[in-house]
Amino acid sequence: MTKRSHFKLNIINTAGRIFDSLGFRKTTMDDIAIGIKKRKSSIYYYFKSKEEIFQSVVLQEAKVFRRTIIDAIDKEKDPTEKLKAYVVTRMNIIDKLGNFNKALLDKRLMHLEFVIRLKTLYDKEEIRLFKNILIAGVESGYFKIYDIDLAAIAFVTAMRGMENTFLKNDKDENIAKKIEGVIHTILYGIVKR
Repeated sequence: MTKRSHFKLNIINTAGRIFDSLGFRKTTMDDIAIGIKKRKSSIYYYFKSKEEIFQSVVLQEAKVFRRTIIDAIDKEKDPTEKLKAYVVTRMNIIDKLGNFNKALLDKRLMHLEFVIRLKTLYDKEEIRLFKNILIAGVESGYFKIYDIDLAAIAFVTAMRGMENTFLKNDKDENIAKKIEGVIHTILYGIVKR
């Protein structure tokens, strides 16, 4: 890694911590300059604006998110375990990637064009990943699904609902058990067979 690449990455990493702490709106270029212990002019050499830095931070976190999810899915053979790995991994990592999470959820950031594009791409990617797991499950005889597209959307919607409910109460020590229970209900239903 070149010295310039290293410095640019330092700006992104430092800004990421500051954005996560103060929020996008309250963070200033001065805050970032103080964080990297350089003058603002050093930052402007690499980035035109605070928005451009935030975009780099969010995209970096999005790559970590995607890679972590895919790695977790790829470790499993059974489609049921792949679904569980997806949900549990997502729940464990989404809160740690604060800027990515805020870009997806904070309506006040929707004025940023890249946030709108990211949200659209992220929604499509998440549904595509679920759909691929469901297709593999149907093809291997694990699942019986009448409408795979609708099922993928339902899984994503349920997962996001769990995220909103469970992550708000982060002091709950039984989150993993509750997530497992919800996944079991989604996979096996409530109808006695």
